[in-house]
Amino acid sequence: MAQARSDRGAPTVPVTPITAERYISPDYMMQEREKLWAKVWLLAGLEQDVAEPGDYFVFDLAPESIVVSRSDDGELGAFYNACQHRGARILLSERGWLEQYTCPYHGWTYANDGRLVHVPEEESFSRGVPRDRLSLKPLRVEAWAGAVWVCMDPDAPTLDEFLGPIKALVDPFRPEAMRLIEDQTVRLDCNWKAVYDNFGELYHVEHIHPQHQLIFDCPTATVDLWDFGHTRVCIDGFTVNTRLAIPDEVPPTQWAQLEALGMNKDDYKGRVLDVRRDVQIKKREMAAVLGYNYDRLSDDQLSDIVQYNIFPNAILVLMPDDYMILRARPHATDPNRCYWDKLSLRMEPDDNAQTTGVNISFSREQAQGAGARPERDEFPYQDIVEGRKTMTITQDQDISLIRDIQQGMQSRGFSQAWLNDDESRVQHYHTWIDRYMNAESAG
Repeated sequence: MAQARSDRGAPTVPVTPITAERYISPDYMMQEREKLWAKVWLLAGLEQDVAEPGDYFVFDLAPESIVVSRSDDGELGAFYNACQHRGARILLSERGWLEQYTCPYHGWTYANDGRLVHVPEEESFSRGVPRDRLSLKPLRVEAWAGAVWVCMDPDAPTLDEFLGPIKALVDPFRPEAMRLIEDQTVRLDCNWKAVYDNFGELYHVEHIHPQHQLIFDCPTATVDLWDFGHTRVCIDGFTVNTRLAIPDEVPPTQWAQLEALGMNKDDYKGRVLDVRRDVQIKKREMAAVLGYNYDRLSDDQLSDIVQYNIFPNAILVLMPDDYMILRARPHATDPNRCYWDKLSLRMEPDDNAQTTGVNISFSREQAQGAGARPERDEFPYQDIVEGRKTMTITQDQDISLIRDIQQGMQSRGFSQAWLNDDESRVQHYHTWIDRYMNAESAG
């Protein structure tokens, strides 16, 4: 099955039971380490964090720790963060710049391309120190969409094969040109798949995200399903929920963006559904003034939101000038806990851009943080529930409920999910999880 599509999100997919076990079982969690995480391509971090020779960052996917580096020769590399002497973690900071990596335990030193270059008291090793064999163990690594991707399995498909048609669909947004403006991680009391499932369906939107009915038209969203468990959803923006009563005037949620484009909300009394098309026209007309290049984007892409769920744990949310990377990571020991990462990026306008708009334009200083990368902000979910932190109102609403979902799965009264047709992305995703988890017994 290369691709399936439905205007209402209901392609026919094989039904595999989505049982509570996969969310709460420690044994299932341990099997995921070998059968899932070790077999697929994973979004490790941002390419801009290894833009220059000597740059590195550490990707933690417990219990693994992976160093992504840019060597002195400019080559991108990835290595397990484990000294080949006694297994100690070599790099303990999240990111930085180093010509060499020195193990803090006994001083074994590696070049930033992974080669072992120095062993203290090397003459004391009577069996010798075969440096090629004892260099850092590499992983497969590639850069795409402004991100670095790694794979632990040497026999897995290439990243191109793994992503299929997704690369060609994402590239027109030029995500590699967008710059990081915010880096957040929240510690959640739920399984990593529980929060990822939440972003695989729109069935819940009208129930917990009432603000969306005045921004998007979720009921008319289109869905794509692809091999390897990837999915896409496309949602009309600058509009309203057409399943509900259409307001006579443009909702306040759209006012600021219309004003930034020089559009008058009062011109759309009685014709709110015309806003979307006029926004597309206006953005195209003003592209040069705003400092953006929309030549590779369709009209729909100028107004709408598109989300790619990249199996098994990454989500790319794309708009013309904004890019959000979401990622779920498992806890090291507890299947009822996980980490949820949000990386927010924006397109940097040309030097002659007018930077007074909202969302569609912003200052160069905002994009680059006056030359400094935003620090990662990590916090417990209570900080969101109690209003001390925010990851957007939509994600805040999701996070406020996700612990209760995980707790409900612990009940003797719950055995498996019962999905409707509009939750086909969730079903498709778990069908592919089963393919990986059952791969050994299947062959």
